[in-house]
Amino acid sequence: MTDDRIYWIWLAEQTGAGSSLGVKLVNRFGSARLVYEAEIGEDTELPGFNKNEITRARKIIGEKSTEKAEKILKEAEELGQRVLVPTDADFPLSLKNLRDAPLVLYAVGRIPRFDRDLFVSAVGSRKMSEYGRDSAYAIGYGLASGGACVVSGMALGVDSVAMTGALEAGGVTVAVLGSGADVIYPREHGDLYRAVIRDGCVLSEYAPGTEPAGFRFPVRNRIISGLSVATVVVEADAGSGSLITARHAAYQGRAVFAVPGRVGTPGSSGTNNLLKNGALVATSAEDILAEYEFTFPHSVSLGACRNALRGVDISVAAEEAVNRMRVSSRGAGNYYGKGTYGGKKLPAASRPKNEKQKDGTVRLGDLSEDLPAGFVRVGKNAEPREPQRIDLDMLDEVNIRVYNLMTPDVPVTADELVRPDLPVSEVLSSMSALELAGAIEAGAGGYYLRRGSDDINAPEE
Repeated sequence: MTDDRIYWIWLAEQTGAGSSLGVKLVNRFGSARLVYEAEIGEDTELPGFNKNEITRARKIIGEKSTEKAEKILKEAEELGQRVLVPTDADFPLSLKNLRDAPLVLYAVGRIPRFDRDLFVSAVGSRKMSEYGRDSAYAIGYGLASGGACVVSGMALGVDSVAMTGALEAGGVTVAVLGSGADVIYPREHGDLYRAVIRDGCVLSEYAPGTEPAGFRFPVRNRIISGLSVATVVVEADAGSGSLITARHAAYQGRAVFAVPGRVGTPGSSGTNNLLKNGALVATSAEDILAEYEFTFPHSVSLGACRNALRGVDISVAAEEAVNRMRVSSRGAGNYYGKGTYGGKKLPAASRPKNEKQKDGTVRLGDLSEDLPAGFVRVGKNAEPREPQRIDLDMLDEVNIRVYNLMTPDVPVTADELVRPDLPVSEVLSSMSALELAGAIEAGAGGYYLRRGSDDINAPEE
């Protein structure tokens, strides 16, 4: 009998990460296997599906080969990864209810009890200041000491410092990657990767070996927020990718916290804007834990958080821990990956070679060559803004094509813009670039609104 996971992988690969079409098809037919076995004729009715979705659904269901899915499952198992699908007991319940829920999760490490404990995502700038470093460390350390599990993206800067703080406190962490779960990215964080999987886990919706690319990071951010009851943004400028996570959290009905920053400091403009727009203030981990002390009485303890931080020189502890874990941040001007601001080419990712031991376990091998950190400069406040000039210098041909496909003043989802030669990943990446350039407005429920009435001409060669 065919493993049902084959069909979930098949559907995930067909629809693409971040697409809601796979979820709609499963809801319509009942399971990934039934989607695979279905037939969609010219007269087949699909209530709730638009014309473009029906066209895509016919193409997906017409592709009956599971060869690629079988290879992916085999490779994942050889690498020691667990392959989780929505029908598994360990699949996070909080993700199942998302309109764009991942259909498959690849996991390395120990999968925590997502349905029992308090999970808080901590995100922020990759170009952190000393203030951001100390704040991120204190938030992570305090949350873990108080019984919360910290979720983040293992990126340079704030994300990894918060995870380091949680690990230093003996806590459980979860890293959600924008690459395959077996691809350590950035390379500098190999020690952090190993520390995370010791008691927690690394998750990804991307198949083993998938290289990091600019468009994958904003797509994975919905999983970071979706796993968490709350998201805290520690330090972020107005264009930080961490604001995408905050926006996902708000759309998903999760709480959003922000650490106040110094007024006038560019690296604090994003967090301070969040506070002006209704985010909760987080001056310490206690502010977050206090909101959930009675919701999670079996695990959350404000007293334990206070005791753990009493007498600790955060600045000294953060610096020592960051050096020990070899966590780094980004210098100015390093923007890499397809679809990212700056457009520099992303070198091939290093993929650790794994060795299977006699006891059946898999040992993560040594890291290979160095990698720069992929980063997408995206994110603006979801609140309506006054019209502004579109920054054409920030847009490439794909971004412009997506913009021109949108009808002015008509809300549209990313899935509605997908074409055979324009996958959902590129559409989502373009949406982020267009929003940052001031060309479109992000709204609730995953909808986007084009501002301008005139099409944009592609730049001349």
